[in-house]
Amino acid sequence: QYVPGLTGIKDRGNEIQIGARVTHREIERSATLTDRVPILPTSARHIAHAQIRTRGTLGGSMAHADPSGEWPTVLLALGATMHVTGPHGDRTIAADDFFDGPFTSTMSSDEILTHVTVPTMRTAWSFQEAALKAGDYGLALIAATGTPRDGVLTDLRISVGAAVSSVTRLASVERILVGVPLTAALAEEAAAVASKAVTPISDIHGSSDYRRKLVGSLVRRAVVELKNGA
Repeated sequence: QYVPGLTGIKDRGNEIQIGARVTHREIERSATLTDRVPILPTSARHIAHAQIRTRGTLGGSMAHADPSGEWPTVLLALGATMHVTGPHGDRTIAADDFFDGPFTSTMSSDEILTHVTVPTMRTAWSFQEAALKAGDYGLALIAATGTPRDGVLTDLRISVGAAVSSVTRLASVERILVGVPLTAALAEEAAAVASKAVTPISDIHGSSDYRRKLVGSLVRRAVVELKNGA
């Protein structure tokens, strides 16, 4: 049966629709996304290597729900909406409700992801990744987006991946940054709050203490980049 919406990148004005079968490489090279949602092409360049980016898809990555993958962290920060279909019809799942643990989403076993929509108004953004080397899975990921208004950011969303068992928002960090001027001192405070807020994993690639420090460092960098976009 034909399932619409699986391919293509479409500008819908206040949002961009991206089909589940769109590859990482297509996102990386999309002029539309570079202009409208540049955090997507930027983060796509961090995904594995060129061969993987040519074959792997946005939908596959999201359905896999790997907390070390770039897309779950980025789409959560963007406030994306997942569109799924199954024998009982179509439905939408907000990014905040999509991830249900490591490698687990809230899609039913008989549903498939058809496309994703991402809002375009969060024009301040930052993507930060720490990895052992280029192409490796990240040890820590931070994505942040916000809507600039009168020199400050509203509707701020900051998410963390890779360092934790499941991607999540850093709500305590968002609260201290939203609606106020982003200063160097505030970046330091945000880093400290983020470090305390996470419960990092520990494995052969990095201890929990090391990942905690990485999260703080990446949040600090993200706040500096957000300041430049405010």
